[in-house]
Amino acid sequence: MEILDLRQLRAHDLEPLLQEETRVWREQLRWDYRNSADLIRRFVDARSLPGYVALDDGRTVGYSFFVYEDYKGLIGNLFVSRPYCGATEGRLLTHVIETMQGTPGIRRIEAQLMTFWPGALEPVFRQEQFEAYSRLFMLLELASAPPLPARDAAPIQFLPWDERYSDAAAELIVRAYHHHVDSQVNDQYCSQVGALRFLHNIIHYPGCGSFHRAGSSLAFQGQAGGLCGLVLTSVVGPGVGHVTQVCVTPEFQGTGVGYELMRRGIESFRESGFTSVSLTVTAANRHAVRLYERMGFGTLKEFSAFVWNRL
Repeated sequence: MEILDLRQLRAHDLEPLLQEETRVWREQLRWDYRNSADLIRRFVDARSLPGYVALDDGRTVGYSFFVYEDYKGLIGNLFVSRPYCGATEGRLLTHVIETMQGTPGIRRIEAQLMTFWPGALEPVFRQEQFEAYSRLFMLLELASAPPLPARDAAPIQFLPWDERYSDAAAELIVRAYHHHVDSQVNDQYCSQVGALRFLHNIIHYPGCGSFHRAGSSLAFQGQAGGLCGLVLTSVVGPGVGHVTQVCVTPEFQGTGVGYELMRRGIESFRESGFTSVSLTVTAANRHAVRLYERMGFGTLKEFSAFVWNRL
């Protein structure tokens, strides 16, 4: 087995691997990975994607890439062909982690690798002093789920998503996740600049699917009040929607605003003929997990988020 810099290869060298990975995302998560795979091909051919590949007798059998955001490194992906799963992902991960930890100015590393089951990667991450957080990938089958009843959330006013409110939405995210477990998993929730970047990525990049404006809405405190909640949705596959973000300010949590935002997003997908809706949630966020379960979501898969902070 040989480990090489990803920038030594071209997209055609990864083609069988990307096709297998696309099948895995579809089978495990009902996620259409083709747009993400196209983006990877483009960056690989431009030699602008840092990472590593595993080769067996000249055949590419695994790869991982990472990106930098200021002081932080993000492990964007890791995939190994099924016959080579076992030791290969550990070798790739070790190379990626050591490279990022050795990069001047990098004080934090985050990773969420949804196609791996809990425990599969944990020994490698634990060895490198990462914290692990259990995450759930949940799914609602719209065909078998009855329409969700609307709840009176007066005096809340619900309006369609509008990018004019991006700054207010970023401020809302920071307030909603203050001292929340999810701010430990994703530190973009901890600052206005980070939250704005998070919103920009959701709306303009395919990592969380194609932005679904029809299912995204904002909640305001009456006619002239401030923003107190939001839900953002995307399309991740044929007939498959995804709730990419839902949050409510602390003073409105538990008042039904979150439920109504979720309901509006879900029913928008139903009205458009979608067959299912998915979301991810941190398992320790029991209040949210219970809400989603009451709405009909079930856990399709468990995975882990990993975080490293330089001491």
